[in-house]
Amino acid sequence: MKSKFLHTCFMIVLLSILMDCKTKIDLGDETKLPVISTLFNNRMLLLLKGTYATDNPLDWSELNNGTGDLYVDSQGEGLDPTMTLTSLPKAGSLPIFLDIGEVRISSKYLKGLNELTQIRDTVDSNKFWDYIAPNRQVFCTVTYSFDNNTCTESNGILKANDFFNGIGAQFPSNDPSSETLSWEQAYSSGQPWLGREYYYAAIYFRSLVTGYALDAEIPVRGRFDNRTIVNGLNIVPRNNYVAGTTTAEKSNIVPKLFPALYTQLPTQSVQSDMRIRDGFDPYILEVRINLKENLMLHSYTSSRATTVTYVGVSDIFADHKGEGDAGGNILTRARVIYPEVASSIIITGGGNSLLHYYGIFRFQETEYINVLPLAATPAKQNAKIKYLNPGTYKVVCLGDLSKRDGYPDTVVRETAFTIPDYPFRQTYEVALSCP
Repeated sequence: MKSKFLHTCFMIVLLSILMDCKTKIDLGDETKLPVISTLFNNRMLLLLKGTYATDNPLDWSELNNGTGDLYVDSQGEGLDPTMTLTSLPKAGSLPIFLDIGEVRISSKYLKGLNELTQIRDTVDSNKFWDYIAPNRQVFCTVTYSFDNNTCTESNGILKANDFFNGIGAQFPSNDPSSETLSWEQAYSSGQPWLGREYYYAAIYFRSLVTGYALDAEIPVRGRFDNRTIVNGLNIVPRNNYVAGTTTAEKSNIVPKLFPALYTQLPTQSVQSDMRIRDGFDPYILEVRINLKENLMLHSYTSSRATTVTYVGVSDIFADHKGEGDAGGNILTRARVIYPEVASSIIITGGGNSLLHYYGIFRFQETEYINVLPLAATPAKQNAKIKYLNPGTYKVVCLGDLSKRDGYPDTVVRETAFTIPDYPFRQTYEVALSCP
């Protein structure tokens, strides 16, 4: 009886102590602690795509005007050193290995201008970025070891397939922050909606290995995920700087693949596709780069006076003429999609040319070549593009005509169309002949 009495007294004292305990939340430090909404992502689906087209990209066999061949950079005097292409694979048979450190977005417009050169230290970086997807992901089109590796353990082969086929590879993520303003505050600041607008998206590439590389005609032995890759080269260092960039200039430039950066232009933010609204409705954040359609063989002379041949990205914006650097040709674009209200379009008039695309741009956009379209698909008959938020758009017929490298560089014709606010989830038909 006495023991029961003592036990009851002990429990009462313990309960009173716990009820009187002060936590960090009680002391006003709640913003420093994780809450349920930051530990579990119930709203956002983050998708990464490695294609110019958002919808139904060309099959590997359809690349390079239906040959399925890799593009080859110009060779000869003053150009790339002459390549000896032994056992050259088709584009669809090229092993590709991607090691992506994380994905970030930012709403700090002024601080990010001039390609992040204003961010000088960790403090600046922490203030600037929303770290929505900090968990490393490894994708591979084929396995690179006989035993288990990071790619196979994380279903990376399937994710690589989705990365290149238009579905998009799912990247684990947390919901980014969404500031809550009153209607009066939002309206007075010129923002008559609740939520936050993001101006930058970044993919941080730790490594990007393409599985064909020769040094003096001997297969290169590279490394990926701490494993030896025969006949593979990490092309991130080759694509971090534009050809001709001096060593002194590199100290003041942010490497172009760490991160691959998307900066929203003012004309793109008029009817923004980077707004994350307050509330609970689910959305998709899609971030993509033009890789699949633009694979090209390059060469340069090594410090040992040997010719190195490797698969990089085609000379879209910056010509490569045998330099060690060959960057500046990968573009990034991001958009936020609300599937609950988004609609689809079917474009009639496509001529099934493998050199032409339908590009979707916001009506205010005037730059069609030096940016990725908001959405795009090959110009096939009854081409379909899904997930367009309400607003006014232009569909543009674009052709890979001026310089044949897999990237559309010529505007053929265009027309405008509108997705109304209501009804939701409709399919609209737009007519535009292409080519």
